[in-house]
Amino acid sequence: MLLPKAGFTAAAVILLTIAAGCSRQSSESAQNPVPADFDVSRYLLSEEPAGAMGVIEAREKTQNDEPVVLVARIGGSKTPWIDGRAAFMVIDAGMILVADGTDAAEGEICLDSCCASLLTDCTTLVKIVDAEGKVVPVDARQMLKADVNDMIVIRGKITRDEEQGTFAVLADGVHVRR
Repeated sequence: MLLPKAGFTAAAVILLTIAAGCSRQSSESAQNPVPADFDVSRYLLSEEPAGAMGVIEAREKTQNDEPVVLVARIGGSKTPWIDGRAAFMVIDAGMILVADGTDAAEGEICLDSCCASLLTDCTTLVKIVDAEGKVVPVDARQMLKADVNDMIVIRGKITRDEEQGTFAVLADGVHVRR
């Protein structure tokens, strides 16, 4: 899927902003465990939802506000976590990250600028939201007990803005494959 020049530019700016804001390594998540009165089970799915599709397919086939079930791996940026929030980047489960400067084969991608458009097409931001649609103020690493490259299945709805070239998932449930 090719994005118009303006859409690609907007998507690249968003990804770079997220990466820059998240690139500082922080121990905030370790210092801020899930509050005792927070019910993590409201967002963790014990069973994997059926009908999952990859990020690439979802970008091509879904519309704004449409329910979706995605299968993906946590990653797609140097630091995919948003500190202190239940938000993180995922990459299509069929893609493999390789070192920058490495020749990428079919199904491989690097985080270098040479793969920027491909990276945009196979990644998305996931925001775990409450009943009011607000991002849960608990660090996703602590909430999910997951790490980079862990495979997850996300249930939620698509939020996209074609004009700005944005695509994200507002999740109401996540299943971590163990």
